[in-house]
Amino acid sequence: MNLNPEIFSTIGYLSVICWVVAALLCLIYWKLPSRVLCTLALALTIAGFFFARSNSENYVNRIQLDRSEEIAKQEAMEQARKKALLDSRGDEVAKVRFAEDGAGDYLDRAGMDETDLKYFEKEGVLDKPDWKKNKKKRSGAGADDDSIESAIGGKKVIEGVEDDTFVEDEESKPVFMMEEDMVMANRLDHLNLRVTLVMMIVGILLVLFDYLRRANIHGKSSFPLPLPSSWLNAITPMPPVLTIEKRGKESVENELARLAKRGDSFILLTDNSSRTNKLPASLLKFPVIGQQEHLIPVTGEIDDEFIFESVWYGRSSFVVDSEQRAQKMLGCFLKQLAIRKDARAKVAQTAHIVWDLHSSMPAASKQELEKLAQATGFSVLLIGGKPSSTPEAESNSQLNSQAEPLTS
Repeated sequence: MNLNPEIFSTIGYLSVICWVVAALLCLIYWKLPSRVLCTLALALTIAGFFFARSNSENYVNRIQLDRSEEIAKQEAMEQARKKALLDSRGDEVAKVRFAEDGAGDYLDRAGMDETDLKYFEKEGVLDKPDWKKNKKKRSGAGADDDSIESAIGGKKVIEGVEDDTFVEDEESKPVFMMEEDMVMANRLDHLNLRVTLVMMIVGILLVLFDYLRRANIHGKSSFPLPLPSSWLNAITPMPPVLTIEKRGKESVENELARLAKRGDSFILLTDNSSRTNKLPASLLKFPVIGQQEHLIPVTGEIDDEFIFESVWYGRSSFVVDSEQRAQKMLGCFLKQLAIRKDARAKVAQTAHIVWDLHSSMPAASKQELEKLAQATGFSVLLIGGKPSSTPEAESNSQLNSQAEPLTS
């Protein structure tokens, strides 16, 4: 079956190319997830969607059935019928032809009676006499027709411009096709409209999936929103311990602002009081409704267990600017998290322990905290990237360095 290339316009073929390339990008995304790929796929699906509708409204809807073959067959049948009539009255054909004879004068009018003349004229075999034609023209024209169109030969004038100067718009001209091609064009147009709609929905879902996939990946997430942590962890679980390199004076504040926009609560453990004094009293949590996440400075009057409960249920976030209080707070959190782990309890929204002290977190505490945080839904952010160290670890590293030349 030969497919007529004119069943679609150029815009229509562009729509097909757009959704085909978008489908390929979606397949590549599952092997190589990338924000650029899903964004480009969505842009192509949207373009293909509008191209397909433009092709349907401005081209396919103008397709009309081409009846040229049918008309040719009817004319051939009419000629055959006239020839059969002439053959049946062949004895009445004039024997002599004159130069002034008309197209139908080869029949002998003089040899026919009035009934035969009317019959042949009705069938279109004989031309009507000139005097009858002139009479019809004279009787057809109105005597009182004194319009401008009649005076200038029947041409219509609209505001002084003749109508033959207007050119029909190319987009409004009908497109003639055979019945088979016309049916195929409408079927493919309907299929193209459906596919572009489905692909656009797939493109939107792919972008949303990529957004959720990157939400728990530090450095690749974008536009943090207060979404349920269960949605984010179902695709990419939050790491229980994450080390973040400090970049500039505003890095810690920016990180805290990101956590607040995610809807997460946190406790900042630091020994830099000058930095905590510069922190705002609250952070913007949800820009649309203006919700704020309050930062409460920890003083001696606030109980550690109360702080833990507030962070666990996401009521508020706290700031500790004393190393001694931070070490004590860490011990309290380890104890409370162990109780929650035994009870198989888990936070509804991710809570964070932000460690921003000059001294590194003890290795034993870090290892224990990692297990508890993974079981309870907490997350530990280590600012600065200093590796944990213990006296035993340092002595072992020195022994290994001394032993290396001997083994070589």
